[in-house]
Amino acid sequence: MTASFPTVSVLVVGVGGQGAITAARVIGEAARASGLPVRIGQIHGMSQRGGSVESTVVIGPGDSPFLPLRGADVVVALEPLELLRARPRLHPGSRVAVSRAHIVPTPMALQGAEYPDPDGIFDTIRPLVADLVAVDGRALASDGGGSGPINAAMLGVLASQSWLPFAGDAVLAQFEQRSPPKYLESNRRAFAAGRGAMTS
Repeated sequence: MTASFPTVSVLVVGVGGQGAITAARVIGEAARASGLPVRIGQIHGMSQRGGSVESTVVIGPGDSPFLPLRGADVVVALEPLELLRARPRLHPGSRVAVSRAHIVPTPMALQGAEYPDPDGIFDTIRPLVADLVAVDGRALASDGGGSGPINAAMLGVLASQSWLPFAGDAVLAQFEQRSPPKYLESNRRAFAAGRGAMTS
């Protein structure tokens, strides 16, 4: 019964154009298709300008999609600096999948500031969480000559783990439903590359 099911809170972070909100919706619909109660929340930020974007998915009993501080059980980070910004949401049991590929924020570029070393970011976060998986989402998204989006690759990484209370195939099924026909095959390849990177 879902009433006894423990809540799992998912946070998806990225920058505008990476598909963070779509990824969250896919996770939420996969939960719903698996018969679980779910709430999806969105904080767009400056999504149309390449700014920070985050979206939340709360799976389990309850009414609110809000994630409090230290409230993220699973984090999918499409960009390293966005993971660092999400640090207040992490707790010792959090599980994180993050892409190494980075995007220099416009204010940082204008100021001539240097982007932090992604490995340094991961070294900062890793002691704070239960698990951190870092992959090159951009390379995986273009694996095999395809041109799938980074969110497809990172959803594949997520689907390869046992962090969610439903099968990874449910994530793939929902992502395929949301893919425009002309992008379906490249999206499938990117998803498979992300999934295969963790199971090979």
